[in-house]
Amino acid sequence: MAGAGVAVAALLPLAPAHADSTVVVHGLAFPSGRAAQLSFVGCQNPYDRADEALEPYIGIGPGQAPAGQRSLGYDLAGGNAIGSLHYVDSMAATTVAGLSVTAPEGASGVAYAGYQEPADRGTGLVWFGRADLAAAPGGWQRVEAAGLTYTWTKFDMLAQKEAGEKEAGEQQDAAAIPAFLAAHGGDGPGFFTIGFGCDGRPFNMDAWQVGSPGAVTTYDLEGLTTSTSISGPDGAIDVGDSVTLRGSVTDSSCAPVPGARLVLETQGPNGGWSFVDGASVDTSSGDGPTLAVAPESTTTYRWHFVDRPLAEGSVSAPFTVQVREPRPSEGPAPTSTAPERRHR
Repeated sequence: MAGAGVAVAALLPLAPAHADSTVVVHGLAFPSGRAAQLSFVGCQNPYDRADEALEPYIGIGPGQAPAGQRSLGYDLAGGNAIGSLHYVDSMAATTVAGLSVTAPEGASGVAYAGYQEPADRGTGLVWFGRADLAAAPGGWQRVEAAGLTYTWTKFDMLAQKEAGEKEAGEQQDAAAIPAFLAAHGGDGPGFFTIGFGCDGRPFNMDAWQVGSPGAVTTYDLEGLTTSTSISGPDGAIDVGDSVTLRGSVTDSSCAPVPGARLVLETQGPNGGWSFVDGASVDTSSGDGPTLAVAPESTTTYRWHFVDRPLAEGSVSAPFTVQVREPRPSEGPAPTSTAPERRHR
């Protein structure tokens, strides 16, 4: 699966939202642009990240997921935070920025609010506000970042370090976003990052949200979408002959879904589908799943990839194996039953 995106980048303008909406994110296939991406930041300094392999876990729940059926989980080593990243055109107008989180043992995290004051337009200088986050042990809970009080430090995003001649950079007392904007020239573009994992405890997240009342976009984190295919030989076969059916399962990026199990189905005369007893195979083989069938009459088949926590189910297109009707066997030549005529 794709790795986590970097949490810090050049600020780009975004088109404003005009109504509440929901975007379904399958796996880590976040929509293009800066509206919502995966962030990966240091817990004390956004650019001070410890190297570690990021392994996402996608599963149903836990419990009733806040949006859809699934959620996205991580179990970091500690010292880093992973979560949502939202770039916005207006920090003043963005009054909703948050996500839902659940952690069986509780979890600590960090939120960063980025803001570029009017005097710094055209430069890489951006104020970073930092605030600690905490999730209590147990079920799903909402974390909102837009209303937090932040401790602000100016950074040079081009150099990816604190700005100014002093090692500590230019730091201000803690302030909420509206007060900080008012003290630094008014509204401007910016971003929010909201993440967990600072204490190395596992957590799941779902239902990212950003916007303002009446114009909130919710990001529903779901499993991989899949595509199942079937293939077999062309041409009809005779009764008693067998053919080999092949199958494959790929995700939205056309990458094979690991460990996928396919079940063969046949179509009945009324159009319904039923499983073929004992006809299931997995994709662990390098050549993909195959199964030999010997239908006694023309039969239509399809592969069925059953829904599972990581990936959503799918079925292949129908594939029909034509079976030739047996020819009548040739018997002995007919004999005459007419009475024999006698000649005088």
